[in-house]
Amino acid sequence: MSLGYRVERLLQTPAADAGQAREVVGRARQLREITELLGQDSAAGRALLLSGEPGVGKSTLLGEVARVRSGAGARVLSAVGVRFESELAYAGLHQLLLPLNDRIERLEDTHRRVLRSALGYGGDQVPDALHVSDAVLFLLRQVAAERPVFIVVDDLGRFDRASSAVLGFVARRPAGSCIGFLAACRTGAETSFDRAGFTEYELPPLDRDAAVELLRVRFPGLAGPVRDRVLAQAQGNPLALVELPAALGGPQRDAPADLHDVLPLSPRLRGRHAARVARLPAASRRLLLLLALDDTGDPGILRAGSNDPKALTALSAVESDRLITFDDTSRRFVFRHPLMRAAVVEASTLTERCQAHRTLAEIRAEAPERRAWHLGRATLVPDERVAALLEEAGHRAARRGDATAAVATFTRAAELSPRPADRGRRLTRAAYLAADATGELRAASELLDRARCSDPDQTGPLTVATRVLLLLNGGDGDIDMAHRLLVEAIETGGHGDDAEEDTLIETLQLLQLVCWSAGRDALWKPFHAALGGLKPAAPPLLAACLDRLTDLRDVSWDAVRRGRRGGHVRAHIDALMHLCLQDFPAGRWEEAETLAAEGRRICDERQYPFFSWYFEYHQALLAAVRGQFEESRSTADRITQWAVPRGVLTAAAFADHARVLAALGAGDDESAYRHAVAISPAGRLAPHAPYALWVCMDLVEAAVHTRRTAEAEAHVRAMREAGVAALSPRLALLVAGSAALVAPDDGAVGCFEQALALPGAQDWPFDLARIRLAYGERLRRMRFVTEARAQLEAAAQVFEHLGARPWADRATGELRATRRSRTGAKYRSVTLTAQEQEIAVLAASGLTNKQIGERLHLSPRTVGSHLYQLFPKLGIASRAGLRDALASLPGGNAF
Repeated sequence: MSLGYRVERLLQTPAADAGQAREVVGRARQLREITELLGQDSAAGRALLLSGEPGVGKSTLLGEVARVRSGAGARVLSAVGVRFESELAYAGLHQLLLPLNDRIERLEDTHRRVLRSALGYGGDQVPDALHVSDAVLFLLRQVAAERPVFIVVDDLGRFDRASSAVLGFVARRPAGSCIGFLAACRTGAETSFDRAGFTEYELPPLDRDAAVELLRVRFPGLAGPVRDRVLAQAQGNPLALVELPAALGGPQRDAPADLHDVLPLSPRLRGRHAARVARLPAASRRLLLLLALDDTGDPGILRAGSNDPKALTALSAVESDRLITFDDTSRRFVFRHPLMRAAVVEASTLTERCQAHRTLAEIRAEAPERRAWHLGRATLVPDERVAALLEEAGHRAARRGDATAAVATFTRAAELSPRPADRGRRLTRAAYLAADATGELRAASELLDRARCSDPDQTGPLTVATRVLLLLNGGDGDIDMAHRLLVEAIETGGHGDDAEEDTLIETLQLLQLVCWSAGRDALWKPFHAALGGLKPAAPPLLAACLDRLTDLRDVSWDAVRRGRRGGHVRAHIDALMHLCLQDFPAGRWEEAETLAAEGRRICDERQYPFFSWYFEYHQALLAAVRGQFEESRSTADRITQWAVPRGVLTAAAFADHARVLAALGAGDDESAYRHAVAISPAGRLAPHAPYALWVCMDLVEAAVHTRRTAEAEAHVRAMREAGVAALSPRLALLVAGSAALVAPDDGAVGCFEQALALPGAQDWPFDLARIRLAYGERLRRMRFVTEARAQLEAAAQVFEHLGARPWADRATGELRATRRSRTGAKYRSVTLTAQEQEIAVLAASGLTNKQIGERLHLSPRTVGSHLYQLFPKLGIASRAGLRDALASLPGGNAF
């Protein structure tokens, strides 16, 4: 069995038992397309060639297709090409037909003797190829008459010539025979199998998501930046994805800063690939090494890096040997196989690598980051000039969002720093970026320890900021301690309130996050004091409100893509947070669900537990509006249990937001009001809690339904006095909707119409539908039945589209009420008024008298009185009989 076959089997998730399907990572689309080409029916006699680069997963797909065909009733015959058997005539055919030996013995004499001779079972002379092909086809058709036959051949390029000819003969005659054929070979490989006329399917590398999943399953503890390096070098090749991390030691998997330029090969792959490089002339190896260490494929590298005209000629021979190729589209050289780049580096000496890096530094003189990095790799002893160039390159990488490269660059700069203070400063910067941007807390902690050992006096704001990040994500997340450490560092930092000082600004940004997370007004005072003292002025982004509601959707998606590519995990998380914040009110609930799940996964994998609650909050919101109340409440409770002991009161307030929506959806307006005022009291907008604006209409609605008219009016008044409507179109809609809710009947229609007519109101479908629902309810109570029906139908349609089940049910219930006769419904000879029937329906649904009263603006006592009169009319003695009694009403389909 080939090495590629053994490694590719690792792609598959083990089945619980032999009867279960196995998950093939990232290949669902390819499996579907291959199945369609072969035909869904196992009896469809079709042939297909599967091609692809070594290690791309051909064997895995062959095995999966064979398993599916076998499960569908086909008899699978399989064989694998073997190099040392490629010169033995009919060796491949012998392997393929071995399970049919008993059937061969039962054939009529002519075909039996031909096959026995070809397969080496008899002493007769081996017949000619045509007779063998006829006999094989006759045998297979006899077997296929009982059940379909499916032939699977792996590594077709290593099949012997005679067997390949027979396979070609059989595969070209599948029609009507119930004989299927699937074979795999390497792309561009020379084979004795005549491929003319066959459908060929090229298997591409895994996409990034599938490659990430494979690494997660096989190497769950792999540090994020190391994972990114593996992904970049493997280029989606499953074999490379499995083998490259396996070659790394434990410390290398945890400490990305210590990785080589090109990840090494495992011992078994080293001998296999490096040997091809070792046979090349020295000049060719030198040029290949330049390509491998530069990793851009730029032909200019070869022209500038070679003084020997013969080297380029030799490189042409290398291309012919399929080590590299020239991509006409990108105009770049690329290695044929992802592992070949590592093989080139493995085959070089330290001296050769240093010289290559020096050459590349000269060639890349106009690219400061690349020049500095190559100089850093070419330098083996401390050198402040090179260290300074690397430090500047690290800042450049950090500014463009490549956090992984920045950490590695600052670390190398520290290693080449002659003075302990410089070494400590550069290691601290690397530690801060590792903790803040990449989420590699273990690496950050180690780098900070190394900084402290290099320079024990490293106690400035950046050191403290790094300690705080480690505390929040790796410790107990205590907000008060984090706040105290940051304030002390800012007040005693000796930075002179310089707004151009990066470490001061970064520390203030972290303090801003801590204050926002704390959700307490008192903690903001030191931040605002420090902000006001900055000279010449505070940076605009730092001074801006944390919770801007402007539409930054495209910017956020760009940040997500950059974060996925450049290793800046915090930027990725921040962008996902912003997108979730926009998606929920915009009605993009499926996207919000996907992004929230991605955010939680990243936080779990990349050591950012401090931000995980935010994505749980969005999951709780979505569960609430979909009617999954228990799931929503349990998620909100989990957030609160994590947040309160750590002082993260903002998270607790967000959890209350989910509880508010769950309570409103369940018809529990009292609980909704209680949780809403826990975020911000009625009639007051807490200055430290801008998120209180998100629940302003929720609070007013709950207050109206619980007959807290004064509190509802006070909250609307507070919103108007604060100018909330001017902050964003959505807040303008919420303010207008809240005002309509508290308006008296003689002014309600105008207020509701004003809310519905606001520019951009359609952009917030859930909020708008809730306002329509409230409008329809008010119109129905005012006896404007036709107008009420129009609003309720529009609301119900939106709720159904969104999947807001509780609100959709409420809207349809109101619609049913508009269609009832004004004289009510008759039960036997008794007539129920419309109000009596509505109370009966709500009581039968399980609502208490208090909840019914809140819904219908009646006192609980009045509701009880109505029910007391209803029971004798309906011929029942308790609520338990309401559902059946109502179902018996003429046309009564309330349930």
